Amino acid sequence: MKHLHYILLFTLILFTGCTNKQKNKSEATGEPLKIKYAEGFSIGKADSYTCVTVFNPWKKGEIYARYYLVKDVKTSVPQDGKKIQIPLKSLVANSATYFEFLQMLGELDKVTGVCSAAWVYNPEILKGVKEGRVKDLGDAFNLDIENLLVLHPQAVMTSAYNAEDENSRRLTQSGLSVIYNIEWQETSLLARAEWIKFIGAFFDKSDLADSLFNDVEKRYKDVSALAQKVKDRPTLVSGQDFRGTWTMPAGRSFNAKMFRDAGGSYFYENDTTSGSISSNIESALINFSKADVWVGSQANSLDELGKIDAKYKLFKAYKEGNVYNYNKRMNATGGNDYWESAVARPYLILSDMIKALHPELLPNYEFTYMQKLK
Repeated sequence: MKHLHYILLFTLILFTGCTNKQKNKSEATGEPLKIKYAEGFSIGKADSYTCVTVFNPWKKGEIYARYYLVKDVKTSVPQDGKKIQIPLKSLVANSATYFEFLQMLGELDKVTGVCSAAWVYNPEILKGVKEGRVKDLGDAFNLDIENLLVLHPQAVMTSAYNAEDENSRRLTQSGLSVIYNIEWQETSLLARAEWIKFIGAFFDKSDLADSLFNDVEKRYKDVSALAQKVKDRPTLVSGQDFRGTWTMPAGRSFNAKMFRDAGGSYFYENDTTSGSISSNIESALINFSKADVWVGSQANSLDELGKIDAKYKLFKAYKEGNVYNYNKRMNATGGNDYWESAVARPYLILSDMIKALHPELLPNYEFTYMQKLK
């Protein structure tokens, strides 16, 4: 009995210790805000700070980065993250996908530096570059660190895929706050759009971000509901061969999810991987030659597409003229709004997709990003 008493006592101590650790961890990260779709981040509200956690999409269960957002820089925070004073007053954005989120939040004017300005579509950013208010820092993978340090922004928002390269190590060593944004790893358009909450937290605009996302979600669901009633689901092929490789959306990717939401049928829809699937034009002919609609071609006309490779002419979608690209909103230097605002407003690209697959469902809708090859 005495032996049993010690076992029970040890178990009680162990259980109490774990409970306290869990409680302390909860107190450190704060009361969690509701995230409906995105799996790449969390936000918690504590009494004196906001805790934003970015999860590692390549190693499930691991934390990639953690930020403690404070209004008073003297506020004490846990030591397992980076302290950042909010709201941010200046930001360098190394991806154009952040611009529309910032514009919706009314914070686009805080951007002082961008990458590869020639490929930017957003008119306000381009105006800032022209007037000298926004600095072009060159290639995102080879930032002009010297000019970046001259700008001395409060933070640099960057995609996590460059976290381990020499350029990013120099960036971190510079002492600047590096904010890793991994929205591109999400598996649905709504999950990607929900990263407005992530960006909003750094500008102390969580309530506005939540309201904006709720509107985006409603619009997306309303449009998607139209396509779920259809009995006929046209088949799709996506992309185009490039130097011997035809990259197509995997079954768990956000594009494959969009195809389903738009009332389409996709050969890889039962595939259980995310990201993309590498194929070639011969395999594409086997699996997609009878596809009704072809989206994401890089050509500007059917004639141009046929000249790139005569095999393209063997596809049913080519023969019937149902080939679309995503270049309706482009500027003279090559900036494409599809890569910018479509991320934050997914109901528009979904509407485009439905228009291509089921034009009768949206008779008065005009394409936003897509257009049919002439």
